[in-house]
Amino acid sequence: MPNNTNNQIKRVFLGFSLDSAQTRTITAIQAQLPSSVRLVPSANLHMTLAFLGGATPEQLTALIDNVNQLSKPKFSVTLDTLSHWAKPKILCLRGRADDRRLVQLADDTQQLAAELGLHCSEHHYNPHITLSRKAKAEVNGIDYQPLTLAPTKLQLFESCPGANGVEYPTLYSWKLGAL
Repeated sequence: MPNNTNNQIKRVFLGFSLDSAQTRTITAIQAQLPSSVRLVPSANLHMTLAFLGGATPEQLTALIDNVNQLSKPKFSVTLDTLSHWAKPKILCLRGRADDRRLVQLADDTQQLAAELGLHCSEHHYNPHITLSRKAKAEVNGIDYQPLTLAPTKLQLFESCPGANGVEYPTLYSWKLGAL
């Protein structure tokens, strides 16, 4: 007899959406990338805070309840370096997690993930926006300006198959507090 609980498991992550101007900035960078890479669709552009992997309905409920209790301060981060990450084969625009409020939020969400038995990153938090997948090498000669993000809300996204590839619907969102 098949186990139906796998149908209820959702692949989820916490992150931050881009506004329309930020999306235009990123798509202008993407337009300069080689055709050999698979661009992330503009509707999927975001900055991940924590990839959490597969979550049961119980884990999702506990996650939402616990994030409700977390301090969620406003922060800003500047993404200013185009990078190729060989292992996941991505090109991304990345920055440094210099804002202590962002670092604390990233640390808190990783601790929460560990407590709930969800995926935990083996790396220190590295703020970035994935531009493309299936990238085999660095790309040079791309004209771009640094992008500063100051999100107003934290979102819980689901990663699920859609008609035209992966889609990231928002399952829940939280307003970020005052600076």
